[in-house]
Amino acid sequence: MDPQHVRYFLAVVDHGSVNAAAGAVGVAQPTISQGLRSLERELKTPLFYRIGRGMVPTSAGHALVGPARTILRDMATAAGSVPDAEGRLNGRVDIRAHPAVASGALPLIVAEFHRRHPQVRVTLATMYDESRVDELLHNAVCEVVVAHLPVACRAAESLTTLALGTQEYDLVLPPGEDSPQVGSLAWEDLDAAMIVVPQGTAHAQRMYEAMSPGQRARRPAVVVQNREARLAFALAGAGPTWVERSLRDTALQHGARVREMVPALPARYGLVYHDESLSPPARAFLNVAAEIAGTTPEPAPASEA
Repeated sequence: MDPQHVRYFLAVVDHGSVNAAAGAVGVAQPTISQGLRSLERELKTPLFYRIGRGMVPTSAGHALVGPARTILRDMATAAGSVPDAEGRLNGRVDIRAHPAVASGALPLIVAEFHRRHPQVRVTLATMYDESRVDELLHNAVCEVVVAHLPVACRAAESLTTLALGTQEYDLVLPPGEDSPQVGSLAWEDLDAAMIVVPQGTAHAQRMYEAMSPGQRARRPAVVVQNREARLAFALAGAGPTWVERSLRDTALQHGARVREMVPALPARYGLVYHDESLSPPARAFLNVAAEIAGTTPEPAPASEA
């Protein structure tokens, strides 16, 4: 099986069409189409349904996704196992992170890792649904996930975690003169239509359960797909929302009112991975993370959600 054809196959799976896949991989559309035809002839089965200009995997195509990613991951692992002429580590580390925990310790770890291993490429992409952690790792989409702990996926017991710290969330209310700019608020006293995001986490469920029955039943003011837009909507007056503690000063500088919730519900977060299948670059990344965080790996406990 030609690894290049496998790469084209996954590009079409990820981008939904030959045109988009060609742009992502940097080759001409006929090259992608020819590679797919060769792969289908070799496997003696169609891998995609052609629907309009889009491509949808057949059942055989879906079955191939995981092994295909593993093939490319194994190739990258093999390449990363061979140091360059000066003994420096090569390869790449692919990371997926929930936006709520992508700040804090992670940038410090990536910066230190890059300083020690400048030849290794680190890629960081967004992951919203934490129930897909095991799927992302099993299908070799990435080697490391940054998520809330405990892990909120079905196969958590097969994973290893490295705690990085805790994330706290504050309530941000639109600017106004009818109350102090900072203060505290009991969960049962929260009484407002919120700006929310549709993607939930295990910690979001804990916050939801801390609210009063009336607040839980209230319809949201705005549902935004892009969680990074929540603060902008709150500052514009659309309603209150939750933001990570790291955004507290930004909110205050723009005139928002900020409330710390009582009792506090700090959220643990960390790195999640399959320990037995790490590439040398990913193993080096975990070593740097453990050193900076001052923690040691441990088996992932079952989710509380």
